[in-house]
Parts: sequence; structure tokens; C-alpha cells
Amino acid sequence: MNKQKPPLFEQAAIELAVIINSFNRLGLLREALPSITQALKHTLPKSAIIIFEAGSTDGSIEFIEEFSAHTQELQIICLRPSEEIDTSFSAGCNFAVQFAAQKFPQLKWCFFFETDNLIKNQSALPLAVKLLEQEEKLAAVGFTIEQCDGSKAGFACRFPTPLSFLVGQQISRRFSLEKMSISHWYPFSETHWGICDIVFTSPLLVRYSAWLSVGGMDTENFPFSDSDNDWCWRVYKQGWRMAVLDVLGVIHDNQTQSSSWSANRVINFHQARLRLLVKHYGQWIVWLKPLLFVRHLLEFFLLIFTSLRSERAKKSLRQRVTLTRTVFKDYQI
Repeated sequence: MNKQKPPLFEQAAIELAVIINSFNRLGLLREALPSITQALKHTLPKSAIIIFEAGSTDGSIEFIEEFSAHTQELQIICLRPSEEIDTSFSAGCNFAVQFAAQKFPQLKWCFFFETDNLIKNQSALPLAVKLLEQEEKLAAVGFTIEQCDGSKAGFACRFPTPLSFLVGQQISRRFSLEKMSISHWYPFSETHWGICDIVFTSPLLVRYSAWLSVGGMDTENFPFSDSDNDWCWRVYKQGWRMAVLDVLGVIHDNQTQSSSWSANRVINFHQARLRLLVKHYGQWIVWLKPLLFVRHLLEFFLLIFTSLRSERAKKSLRQRVTLTRTVFKDYQI
């Protein structure tokens, strides 16, 4: 089912489609949608917003419809797929982009904008468009993102390695095993940009031809976790590159409002990361399973004492039990 306002807009002129996945995050959506609407007023290409609504029950759909009805200068289309349609994050991205491409024949750019994103710098998106127009080798442009309090957040990382997976996320972060250190920044419009391995869809401006060249996201293997990593890796192998634009005022902060799959985040991460490494490094990765088993076992014993005083540690302890039981089955429960 597709809810949209009457065709008052010139469809053929739309070159930029904003892609938003929405599912039960009304508190964030109330800020994100006005933010991107305001930003689009300062963007050179003619734009539209495509929202993939995965079945929210918190009033998100009603808010989108009301907001759209009062936003006459911009087309906002809310896609509400039928029950048999896959509503995972990566499937939602693919569905929305495919819809945009069919509706807007001149589509050039897709701007992936999540509900936990805000844009306070009105020049950020126009600069990203300008950079993609200038640098034909770039598949996509991300940003040096911030949190709501102004503190810097991570903006780019290296392609994941077997070592970082073996030692675990916490040690990996502590020793910056996947952190991207950009070796060279190129001057650009009173700021600069650099090439990196991976930039996440939080937010990310993508060249539609690059998206099309790899067929979008891999929904079968990466419905949620590592969908960004896999897409960036595949476009890299086709000769494209990713870029980070150093600007202020681009925010990624969920403000403690977890996504719908957060309850299974740990197991989902391990499932996806194992598949990702096998896909891009080869089948020899499965021989790491005994070492992963040892890590999960060590984590389990380390958590036993802290779980006596912490509910969070108790949850982590249960997760380690699940990981230890399932590691030799590719983390399938």
C-alpha cells in the first residue's frame, strides 16, 4: 500500500531521493523528518523523500501522513508494503530505491537518512552532491558525524578483519583495530574530504549508478547487521571508492532509543560478521570457530562474578552462553 499526496510535482525532474527506514521510533522521527525537509530546501537537485514504513504501531504512520499533508513544497511518499514483503533494514533500502528509480527516471542520488539522523548544517548535503559530481570514482559520500551534545562520533572504519572478529568488539574498539585513519585529506570548498573503506548509512549520499552496479544490499545474508559493510566492500571490488566529507552539523544519535532488533544485536552481529568474512576472505574463515569458542568461554567466566551485581552483566552472560552453544552452527539458534 502506498500513501502519498496528489501528483502535484514534476516527477521527471527529481534527481535526489531521500531514503528513510521507519519502524517504531516516533520520538526520533519527529525530529529527523523536519530536519531533512529543511535541509532539502538548500539542495540544488530537485528532491523527494521516500519512507519505507515497516509496520510501526507507535503513531509513526499517522505522523508521516500529517507532516506530508502540511509540506506542500516537497513530495513525501510513505511506502507501506504488504505482509509478504521483507521489512528488514536492507530489504527496505532496496525496496525504496527501486520504487524511487521507477518513479523518477532522472534519479542520480540516493540519500540514506535514518530516523536517528539530524542535519543542522544546511550546506552539508549540497557539498556532498557537489563532491560526487566532481569525483566520478566515488560511489558514496558520508560525513564526520556528531552526537546531539556536539561530541564527535565515529565516521568511518576499515574493512573488518579476522583478527578484530577473534578478539571481539570491545577489544577491537579499545585498540582501534577497525578505526580508519585517513592518510590524505583533499581540499574542497573551504573544507576537505578523504577516501576510506566504509562509511555507514547514517547518513550517506550514494550515486545511484554505483548502487545499481552491485544490485543494492544483500538482503539474504545481511538483513540488518553488516549490510553497510558488505555493500561498501562490493562496490570497492568493482573499482569504486568511498569518501568522508569533513563538515560540522551532521548528527547520528539514537538518544537511547534502541532499534527493534537491539534485543538480539549480539547474536545478529556474530551471525552477520561470520558470513561477511567468509564472503570476502573465503571459506578458510570457518577454521576460526574453535578460537571463537574459546573467546566466548573466557568471556563467560569473566562475566560470572560481575553478573552477581549487574543486570546488564546478567544479560551479557546469557548472550555468551548462546554464542558458545551456537558458534559451530554459524551462530544459528
